[in-house]
Amino acid sequence: MDEHRQDKRGHVYVLDQLAQNEMVITGRIHPYMRMYWAKKILEWSPNPEIALQTAIDLKDKYELDSRNPNEYTGIAWNIGGVHDKPWFERPIFGKIRYMSYKGCKSKFDVRAYIQRINSLMTFF
Repeated sequence: MDEHRQDKRGHVYVLDQLAQNEMVITGRIHPYMRMYWAKKILEWSPNPEIALQTAIDLKDKYELDSRNPNEYTGIAWNIGGVHDKPWFERPIFGKIRYMSYKGCKSKFDVRAYIQRINSLMTFF
């Protein structure tokens, strides 16, 4: 990842902009979306260290299982490649496993998920 530290990011967001609605409203996030969101945090952060800290801060603030050691390991797996094999080299991610929106749609009902979260947001 260090070789891709200076790679241009399409967008860069700050902590408050990265709080995922399901997480904020319910105190949890669907496991598949948790992985996908961590990858997006890496993509949308200025560097890997900020991405890692952002994911930890969001988890600690909003998740009901915020102090579960497995959750920290999940973040390290998604953002740092801990316990994972190297993947194909790509900008920003280096050899960290990448997850695309297209791949997400093929494995997860994104439309139903968005509808469910939008229905929850009507109460807030």
